[in-house]
Amino acid sequence: MKIYLSIFSILCFFAWGDPDPKVEWDKIEHDFGVLEHRKPVKTTFVFKNISDDSIRIDNIRTTCGCTSPIWSNEYVMSGDTSHIVIEYDSQDKGEFYKQIKVFFRKQRKAEKLLIYGDVLPGE
Repeated sequence: MKIYLSIFSILCFFAWGDPDPKVEWDKIEHDFGVLEHRKPVKTTFVFKNISDDSIRIDNIRTTCGCTSPIWSNEYVMSGDTSHIVIEYDSQDKGEFYKQIKVFFRKQRKAEKLLIYGDVLPGE
């Protein structure tokens, strides 16, 4: 019985993620609305370090090559803010939903951001 309780506790810990979040976002999703075909667009996600320690972005992963992240490798001190710029190239026509995973140093679970919109047929 103890083994089952131990396994359950470990699974719950990993399933619910980091109980102590490190950042607070100004937004976690962005609607680009209707876009022109082949006209790249950008948006900025701002985050604040709400932990007691400095943090740094280790990596950012996107779901495809059409979405490009730009970020600083600098440490963000406790209470300070920084930002991530996301560019979408709008090469594919139609609706899109793209997830961005942001991995911070010393934080197990990625922060998830979302961009979406609709690219109109063009030329």
